[in-house]
Amino acid sequence: MNAAETAAPDDSVRNAIRPALVLAWTLLGSLLAYLAIEELIRARFSPFLGFARLGNRLSVRYVFFLAAAAAVVLIRILNAAGLRRRKTAPPEAFLGRLRNVALLTLALAEAPALLGLALFLVGGYNVDFYGLLFVSLILLFMYFPRIRTWEAHVQNAPPSCPF
Repeated sequence: MNAAETAAPDDSVRNAIRPALVLAWTLLGSLLAYLAIEELIRARFSPFLGFARLGNRLSVRYVFFLAAAAAVVLIRILNAAGLRRRKTAPPEAFLGRLRNVALLTLALAEAPALLGLALFLVGGYNVDFYGLLFVSLILLFMYFPRIRTWEAHVQNAPPSCPF
């Protein structure tokens, strides 16, 4: 094998991972923006009790937390199904599927923070927002696209940790 043949897989992986990396960094910035928005609202409308008057506040919180948990479960299912490689599939097709799974996973990783922000805006639950923002940060860290992991998946030698 010459140098051009060994460089080609790296370039294809780098090209495939680029949109996922852009989205991941953008989502990190949006999570920081959500935190800034929440803090500005809390400072401006102190004490902030939410924009809506809720009847049963506890059940609303449960619904939001269940939706965030569903996003986490959906991410796990999506990654388990999306990372299975068919032996007959060419590497380019697998890279496309890997990219699509990464983009969907990253989008779903933002869902808990969005739900937390909505819960804060509706009911004024800033501690719940912080918790759900932390969940999104953990998911973003766990599923952040890493070139070595993608290369290992393409070579059909996934890392020992499925995250």
